[in-house]
Amino acid sequence: MRRGSSSDCRVPIFLLNACKSGQAGEEPFSSVAGQLVKLGANGVVAMAYSVYAEGAKHFMGRLYGELVRGESIASAVAAGRKSMSIQKLRPSPKGNLPLQDWLVPVLYQQEPYTPYTPKTTTPSFLDLIAATENTQSKILVDLPEVSAYGFIGRDYDILRLERAFRQNYAVLLQGMGGVGKTELAGGFARWLDDTQGRAGGIFFTSFERGAGLSQVVNQIGRSLGGEKFAQLKPEQQQAVVRQYLQTHPCLLIWDNFEPVNGFPAGNVPLLPAGEREELKRFLKELRGGQTWVLITSRREERWLDCGYALLSLKGLVKQDVEELAAKILQSAEINRAKLPKEYLELLKLLGGHPLSLRVVLPHLKTQTPVQLIEALRRGLDTFKSAEEEGREKSLAVSLDYSFAKLSERARQHLPFLALFSERVNADWLDNFSANPDRDWGQAYRAVFGENLQKSDWIGLLNEAAAAGILEHLGETIYKIHPALPWYLRQQLDTKGSQEVINNLEKKLLVCYAIMANESIRKLISNAELATFVLRVEEPNLLQHLRLAEQQQDWDNAQFILQALGKVYDRWGRKPEFKSLRERALNQIGIHLAQAKAKGQDAFNFWMYLRGIDANEALKSANLETAKAVYQEILDELSPLNDSSVNNKIASINHNLGYIAQEQRRFEEAIAFYH
Repeated sequence: MRRGSSSDCRVPIFLLNACKSGQAGEEPFSSVAGQLVKLGANGVVAMAYSVYAEGAKHFMGRLYGELVRGESIASAVAAGRKSMSIQKLRPSPKGNLPLQDWLVPVLYQQEPYTPYTPKTTTPSFLDLIAATENTQSKILVDLPEVSAYGFIGRDYDILRLERAFRQNYAVLLQGMGGVGKTELAGGFARWLDDTQGRAGGIFFTSFERGAGLSQVVNQIGRSLGGEKFAQLKPEQQQAVVRQYLQTHPCLLIWDNFEPVNGFPAGNVPLLPAGEREELKRFLKELRGGQTWVLITSRREERWLDCGYALLSLKGLVKQDVEELAAKILQSAEINRAKLPKEYLELLKLLGGHPLSLRVVLPHLKTQTPVQLIEALRRGLDTFKSAEEEGREKSLAVSLDYSFAKLSERARQHLPFLALFSERVNADWLDNFSANPDRDWGQAYRAVFGENLQKSDWIGLLNEAAAAGILEHLGETIYKIHPALPWYLRQQLDTKGSQEVINNLEKKLLVCYAIMANESIRKLISNAELATFVLRVEEPNLLQHLRLAEQQQDWDNAQFILQALGKVYDRWGRKPEFKSLRERALNQIGIHLAQAKAKGQDAFNFWMYLRGIDANEALKSANLETAKAVYQEILDELSPLNDSSVNNKIASINHNLGYIAQEQRRFEEAIAFYH
């Protein structure tokens, strides 16, 4: 084979992550790396000996980061080795052990070489907007925090995702509930961020509560343009964001996407048909641009019709299972070295399912691996519960076992958490369940047999966190895994008749509506505290707003929506508030006669919704639209002869007078003012 020059080799650098790819035989350049240099490669990075995936991850992440910053390949290799020497713990069957494997990566080259020099380009209009409001070097928006055990493994799955995106702008990551789709999406995003793979920004949106295109657009636009973006009209906002995504390398993560079109099969879609079509159109418009879209779901989403690449996600591989298991055992203060060999058989039985590992392994503190294996196998053999689409039987059995090992009091009361979304606050649980003299406390006692105080709840929630069922976020707030409400709902339905459980749900809805109404008043006296409470409770407020709409409880729906509207205005999320208003209006009826037919509360809600529409039209100088809405409300209120609506009538007359004045109909304006 002849010796080549650098011009002979069309690939200037080779990065060989395989073990022993740099190991030489008896003659010089006998290794794969040596042969590539011999053919004319400017540089080859290879592994002289076997290397752990964890070590390779630290090395490669730092290496890529240095290269894209314009460093020479020699400097990048040195930085990667340094990263390995600093982060030296490697997983083993006996837990994490320090390993000096920084010497394993080697560099072959015959002369210095710098593969990439960052280009300086003239900033576009969108870049200028971003520069005035956003000085962050990295744009990571709403990416979930890494779990208590950190992001573990998934090297091959990250490789699969990266390869899929090289062929397609949209990828659907499909997997059973609790298998780790959200964690993988977050890990992939952080890997891209570390290697500067998506310099335009990474934007995470959860669709679990029914997010729509307005939330996606507003989230991206606000992070780039701040208040300047908020001042644009909705159609301008969409156009600006679409252009930015088409011309900048971004990553959009649309997580827990299955409820958007109804899930499980037969359930009502969280988004109406019009909003689903908007999402579908927007996704298609990104084809051919620079942005990648990663969608996670428990099923295929063929209705999107965008030609996405489909990747199926299974459990963790053996090495990653052992690493996660070691961290779970460490957290539970269980000595891995003292466990018998059957422990490895238990890991195999759990199938690499992260949530199953989290809820089962802490029980090794009181049970042997053999006892756990026998109990789980019995559960699998006798499993009779209805399997839900997108959920594995093994997860249900694992949860059954862990739940059965909780204290009797915990098993009695934790099913209440089925009525909450994403987070739960012990202060809020105490507020609802503590007092037997209030309607809420009585409804709680009717289902669960007793009332609980805050200290009781803290004890039960900590017990559930220790068992891996919940995650403590700090203070009195706990995180609920997305796979848990389904399981806890099955437990809740066994606690009493459907009538008493429906009454419990109704009282909880009323409680949230009252809390929302009180928060509106506190936004004046203690805005910081009220805003914090509403931010923590936002997932639950959105869930109960939807429940109120389904039950046509328009009075409480209005309380909740008003509170969300106040904080969304403070947070610059007006388009999301508008989307919620449109959804409510479609259910009440766009026209006054439709709302009146549903009762007084529906009419009052309609006036609130249409009044905001009129105010917004007035601010945007759409005077005829504002006038028509104000006049319609005035014609309905004036004949009532009810002093309680006099302030509303006066406000509407003032607005109509202002409109007439702006239209230079001065006599008409004077009549409204007087």
